[in-house]
Amino acid sequence: MIRISNIKLPPEYTGADIEKRLRRIGVKNQEYVLSRLSLDARKKEEIHYLASFDLESGSGLRPYGGAGISEINERPYTAPEHGVSELSGRPVIIGAGPAGMFAGLLLALYGYAPLIIERGAPADERMKTVNEFWENGSLDPDSNPCFGEGGAGTFSDGKLTTGIKDKHGRIRQILRWFCEAGADEDILYWHKPHLGSDRLPGIMMNIRKKTEAAGGEYRFHTRAEKLILKDGAVRGLLIKNSAGKPEELSCGCVILACGHSARDTIRMLYSQGVPVEAKNFAVGLRIEHPAAMISRAQYGEQYKKLPTADYKLTGRSDDGHGVYSFCMCPGGSVINSSTEAGMICVNGMSLKARDGRNSNSAIVVGVGPADFGEGVFAGMDMQRKLEKAAWRAGNGNIPVQLLGDFMNGKGSVQLGDIQPDIKGAYSLSNLREVLTDGLSSSIISVMPYFGKRIEGFDRYDAVLSGVESRTSSPVRINRDANYESSIKGLFPCGEGAGYAGGITSAAADGMKTAEEIIGRYRPWI
Repeated sequence: MIRISNIKLPPEYTGADIEKRLRRIGVKNQEYVLSRLSLDARKKEEIHYLASFDLESGSGLRPYGGAGISEINERPYTAPEHGVSELSGRPVIIGAGPAGMFAGLLLALYGYAPLIIERGAPADERMKTVNEFWENGSLDPDSNPCFGEGGAGTFSDGKLTTGIKDKHGRIRQILRWFCEAGADEDILYWHKPHLGSDRLPGIMMNIRKKTEAAGGEYRFHTRAEKLILKDGAVRGLLIKNSAGKPEELSCGCVILACGHSARDTIRMLYSQGVPVEAKNFAVGLRIEHPAAMISRAQYGEQYKKLPTADYKLTGRSDDGHGVYSFCMCPGGSVINSSTEAGMICVNGMSLKARDGRNSNSAIVVGVGPADFGEGVFAGMDMQRKLEKAAWRAGNGNIPVQLLGDFMNGKGSVQLGDIQPDIKGAYSLSNLREVLTDGLSSSIISVMPYFGKRIEGFDRYDAVLSGVESRTSSPVRINRDANYESSIKGLFPCGEGAGYAGGITSAAADGMKTAEEIIGRYRPWI
């Protein structure tokens, strides 16, 4: 296979533009596939796309205009050979977020008949529950923007970017499975692929159906209450089933993919001797600007011809804390992402079209033991304390404040020109009453710098909301090099266990964990 790379295309390119440029390189009457597309906006007066194309033969090709020609050998994904040990029961997976779903899919495809249990609802039912929560505040602590089929990623824009290395082809395979489940094929080549929160529920349901067709099983509204242990190994689970009754499940092993918000599950595991340790994470606030303002600042006057702009900002506060943008949602909404009564936390999401009036991101401060104290659950306790403060500040609604008022230390009493795009009720408040003085000072100190990076970013009437507290898990559930806890047969994985950060990396971690089981044991079917 030959790859032609570094092909420049204009902002409004057509198929004719592609044909013209490839002919210059010698491509004639050959089929080719677009393999990568990125937008180069470093110089606003020279914005263009950079594309790569794959074709079977390199005969007659010649470099032209900076294009590169190289031979590639893309490795198709392959799972390990089946192991020889006997499973004492079918594998059970706790959690149907990306890690659990893709671990379950892989195990099902290779004959292990996994059972996936999920405390929340299937995606179609979950959508109704979440919309009711945003409309009237009726929180279901087991089925909400964080719990349910697809996990927290279902309501997060569906970004698939990741920095992990992929020499085994897992990420490519994940993208192909997403396409088979209904995702647009642009995720196979766009350098910042995303699914969109309007598309994710259907995609997740189709992945479930593929798993079930291969012999897997899902049980929703089912909570893991306790591990059943014998001689330091997992032998089963005590669950609360969909009827609300206790039930014992036998199993050969357990994949723990509970997500970063399953605080009760993580505490239960710790109480049973599962090694857990505190880890660093980040907390802060969401900020909203007009999407057109961000696009104009990033692209100049060509912005209407281009996709809604994103950004990535990093800085360092006066006291040395890292402050950065996180989970940027172009043309998206801020959402109430709470999971516990009497607490408020927020997240961001975008639809596939990313055509909302505002763009938002979290502006977060990295925190560690020096900020939240010693103890396994000190970080988790900090999260809950901030979320309770947000509830109080907003009188049960999402607390909202103008950036200028936040920086000046006074509560907001009216909005400016920017109207918030928020899913869930919100109230004008004083977010300085939510964050600690140190967190507030860290965010304030970098805002002038961010304003220089993106014109208008630090405008007075930019809308802040809070609290953004679930950027990643505040704990790590320890595992060895073979993905196993010191409790034998327990395999922690994904974002909740502290080994991933986003949909793609969590899905890949779930696959790696499933591969370990495939390589050890014979199929269950």
